[in-house]
Amino acid sequence: MTPEPILAASGKNSLCVNGGIIESVWAPGSFVDVVDARDAMRATALLAQAGRMPMLSVMTDVEISAAARYEFAKSADVLAIAVLGSSAVDRVVAAATSRDTQYPHEFFTSRDDAVAWLSGFVRSPGGLAHDQHEATAPVPRSR
Repeated sequence: MTPEPILAASGKNSLCVNGGIIESVWAPGSFVDVVDARDAMRATALLAQAGRMPMLSVMTDVEISAAARYEFAKSADVLAIAVLGSSAVDRVVAAATSRDTQYPHEFFTSRDDAVAWLSGFVRSPGGLAHDQHEATAPVPRSR
C-alpha cells in the first residue's frame, strides 16, 4: 500500500496502491468533469509508474460527465477496472463509462468480489498476471 494517498480532482478523489491494485475512491455526491478526470488520470499514471495496473474505482453516488467518461476510457495506465457501487444509478454510470474502454471493465456491489476479480490481473514479479496471459477486449458485465 502506498504510504499516503494521492489526492486528485480538488480532493474529490483519493488514490493509493494496495496489493498491486490501484484503489481510486471518489467522494460520494461528487460531480466529475473532464478536468477532474484528467487530474485523476495523472495521479493514476504516477502510481502505475509507466506500467499498467488493475484498478478498483469506488464510485458510490458519483455523477460523471460524458466528457469525463470518454477521458477515463482513454486511460493507458489501467489494465482492468472494477467499479464498486451500491445502486442502480451507480450501475448505469458504470455501464456508460465502459462503452469506450479498451480494457476489461466490470461493475460490482461487493468489494470482496471486485478485489477477487482484479487479483487475476495483478502482475507477478516475473511478468504476466498469475491467471491472465493478456488483457482481452472488454466484455462489460455486472456482478
